[in-house]
Amino acid sequence: MYYQQNIDYQLYSVKQNEKRKLLSIGKACGAAVVSFAVLGMVLSLILFNFRGFVDLYETNGIFSSAFTACLAVFTLFLPFLFSYLSLKKKNIIGELPFGNPQDKNEFFLIIPIAIMVCFIGSIFTGLLSTFFDVCFGIEFFQPDDTSDYSTLSGILLAELATAVVPALVEEFAIRGVVMQSLRRYGDRFAIIMSSFVFALMHGNMVQIPFAFIAGIAIGYAVIKTGSLWTGIIIHFINNSMAVLSMIAFDNLSERGSTIFTVCMYSVVFIFGLICAGLYYKKNGNIFYGLSNGNIYYLNNGEKAKSFIVNVPMALAIAILIAETAMYIN
Repeated sequence: MYYQQNIDYQLYSVKQNEKRKLLSIGKACGAAVVSFAVLGMVLSLILFNFRGFVDLYETNGIFSSAFTACLAVFTLFLPFLFSYLSLKKKNIIGELPFGNPQDKNEFFLIIPIAIMVCFIGSIFTGLLSTFFDVCFGIEFFQPDDTSDYSTLSGILLAELATAVVPALVEEFAIRGVVMQSLRRYGDRFAIIMSSFVFALMHGNMVQIPFAFIAGIAIGYAVIKTGSLWTGIIIHFINNSMAVLSMIAFDNLSERGSTIFTVCMYSVVFIFGLICAGLYYKKNGNIFYGLSNGNIYYLNNGEKAKSFIVNVPMALAIAILIAETAMYIN
């Protein structure tokens, strides 16, 4: 009897210790998201009170792209860098996997597949938006794109602000800090929770469903290849296609831009399907290689509760829900 009680107490102590670690991760990630939202709002409010800033931002695409790129580095990279250093100090996270992919053949197959899934996510989001508009009269929208796509300098800065900086900064934050710190609790759990944080950060319903689906695809690709560079490349290509669509929209006729966009995404979808077939033939089980983690004594509900139910994460969710509501008519 005493022996069994001692085992139960030891198991209880181990579980509580792991819950505290998950709580630390949740607090660090939640604090970074809160900092991202608050810093962005405060800095924007300050700058938008300067005479001429609003007009310059809204009318000068080159300036708005440069400002957006700098804002992302300041408001997103720095908070998550501090969270990473805090978690590393507590030995909860190690070095981030910025090395070469483990399997180059798998690397070249998985990138088109992930981009195809991102495309499917955008289709699903469009259908969801249409459903809410038609059935409930609720219209989702997102912040206006003020970038300049008519000049070479404008296009280059738009690419920097839309594709280069987000790919580097967001992948460091989400697939780096968030996902890597959660992997000891299971790769699938880490992918889902990091995708949840990734979706929340986008702050509008046009992007949230897409970001969650894309986050799952990118997270899977990073874990399967063992390199954050995989996620950065996928993120960069996906966002670059959006830039190409905007270039076509601003510089071609409506019919021409539509044909260009349809052709581009059709090629992406077909190529992704071919690679998916080859990938499945090579691996069979798509979950092969995903670790269940070594914390078997916590179920997914307990893990999710420990990660999400804390003050910083609750604040992050509340702020981003309020921000999302601003983009719903």
